[in-house]
Amino acid sequence: MAPGLCPLRQPDAPAAHRRAADRVGRLDRQRRLLLRPLTGAEARTGTPRGPVVCAPEAKLSAADTTVPAGGSTSAELTVTNPCDTPLRDVTASFDLAEGWTTEPGTSDLGDLAAGRTATVRTTISRGEGSPDGPRPAVADVRATSAGGARVSGSASAELDGTPPPPHGETAVSTLDFITADNGWGPVERDRSNGESAPGDGKALTIDGTAYERGLGTHADSTVEVFLGGNCSTFTAKTGLDDEVGSDGSVVFEVYADGERVYRGETVRGSDAAVPVEARVEGAQRLRLRVTDGGDGNAHDHADWGAATVHCGGGSA
Repeated sequence: MAPGLCPLRQPDAPAAHRRAADRVGRLDRQRRLLLRPLTGAEARTGTPRGPVVCAPEAKLSAADTTVPAGGSTSAELTVTNPCDTPLRDVTASFDLAEGWTTEPGTSDLGDLAAGRTATVRTTISRGEGSPDGPRPAVADVRATSAGGARVSGSASAELDGTPPPPHGETAVSTLDFITADNGWGPVERDRSNGESAPGDGKALTIDGTAYERGLGTHADSTVEVFLGGNCSTFTAKTGLDDEVGSDGSVVFEVYADGERVYRGETVRGSDAAVPVEARVEGAQRLRLRVTDGGDGNAHDHADWGAATVHCGGGSA
């Protein structure tokens, strides 16, 4: 460059042109995300109103989450419009496991104004013979947005198909297990733990006394059964089975709806049976737990001899 000459400065693009270009770029990005057409105001400002995707919100709750075979529970579905424009043609339907039904099964909620909530009340029923265990109930909500797009939301509630509650004096070994975890082999009904194969135990025997009914377990062990609020007391004779001689050491615990209602002292292989009586009034679930005595679980063959729940309603 020749001395004394300054470089020519290119003029800036007009500010209005730059703003327009930026706005077009933003609109291009937003148009790829939006599920509805832009309004005139949105096109002029480059800023969409409300969330990019606006769909109905749903919440499903059941009055009682435990349902026996042939039983039912009432449920409530709340549908909320979080958008700043109405949702049209709002419908709700339910999807349940085989053998479960709802009445009504579908509901037409019509139009739902911005910020408003609608409620659907339904009855969920469980058929006879349907399997026990957790079963989700799912509600699907569909609607049409102000821009004409179909939008949806969903909610779920976990229901528990429970066996019938026990009546009278019932041996725990005759009840269905909700859970049965064992430190060695399976939990045995009316037999000692034995070895790792099912049914390989002997008669339940603690300090020379045999028990016709009960559970043979191995620490660490947890057995849970359904009571349905119908029982008042759990009783048992606990100890290490004679098949391990003087070896082993365990602690027996009883829980009612997750709250511990009994914890014994450490029992060893040479000890006599320890009687257990625990209050379980109103409890839906009974959990029997055995832990090792703090020295590992070798030889910890723990027996719940004569394990019995004492319930209302006469003999089982």
